[in-house]
Amino acid sequence: MPAGDTSRAAVLVPGWGGYKYDEHLLQTVPVYHDAGYGVLMLDLRAQGESAGTRRTLGYREVRDVRGALAWLRRQGYALDQVVLHGWSMGGSTALRAAPGTGVAAVIEEAGYGDLPLLLKGEIPEFVRFGRPLRPAILLAGRLFPDFDPWDVIPKNEAAKLSDEGVPLFIIHSTEDDIVPYEQARILATAYPDAHIWKLEDYGHVEAYKHPEYARRLLAFLDEAL
Repeated sequence: MPAGDTSRAAVLVPGWGGYKYDEHLLQTVPVYHDAGYGVLMLDLRAQGESAGTRRTLGYREVRDVRGALAWLRRQGYALDQVVLHGWSMGGSTALRAAPGTGVAAVIEEAGYGDLPLLLKGEIPEFVRFGRPLRPAILLAGRLFPDFDPWDVIPKNEAAKLSDEGVPLFIIHSTEDDIVPYEQARILATAYPDAHIWKLEDYGHVEAYKHPEYARRLLAFLDEAL
């Protein structure tokens, strides 16, 4: 969705089982668009309207986000004017995709910094398989060459972004029962200068419901760009 002749753009990345028209994405689009950003929305592989049969919790989805960045470059956008914004798995995927690309900034909401640690916790709703299959998910990293959950540790990429000086905004609620707030702490430790918005009384990817959401997002973008 172009925004006139602007050189700025935002890539919005949905989470596990997400769709580019999920409510939290749709509520975020006008924040960017009204601020003069073109907005690119995409469905990651094997969900929404995208092809594929298997999701990999941010392992191969990194290629989808980098493909979106490549598409924007072909449209004439300079990546130092592009913001990556993802939710949950999408936030972690955006983090993993960002280092070395030259993007202007990254916003991650309710993402995880250490997937193996998350999968060992109490998260049956997140993986949609239930508690008994969590060991099978980790085992899949040894059975399928295109899925290695032990490689999905976005705190490593957060540290790289810190070294590169790419601004990072971490948004997470202490009441998140899907991805515990502990994961936000992991990312913050890896990127000590990251902007952090610690919410209370909001569920998973529900920050958009907060009355300060648009203002805080735009304040970060104004400083970052």
